[in-house]
Amino acid sequence: MNDKIVRMNIRVPEYVRDWYKEQGDRYSVPYTNYISMLLTQFYERETDKELVKEFNEVMKQMREMYGDVTAEEMLQQLKEMQNIIIENLEKEWFKC
Repeated sequence: MNDKIVRMNIRVPEYVRDWYKEQGDRYSVPYTNYISMLLTQFYERETDKELVKEFNEVMKQMREMYGDVTAEEMLQQLKEMQNIIIENLEKEWFKC
């Protein structure tokens, strides 16, 4: 993800712009900053939803692979997989 700030040109009806101006004044910020904040919050909520969906899918797959196990057992298995991955990465790193 790139944190470079870019400009967006959007067109909205005048009454929408006026509402954002009122909200910006309410919080003592320029209305464009208020819009940016709301757009950023919307983006973060949507990406969080996607992460939760992906997590749920992984949990379903793990349940299918390992049967009906507890969350603690799943965490232990994840830690073991993480250790294996780290060990393999270290081996590859030292080969270079």
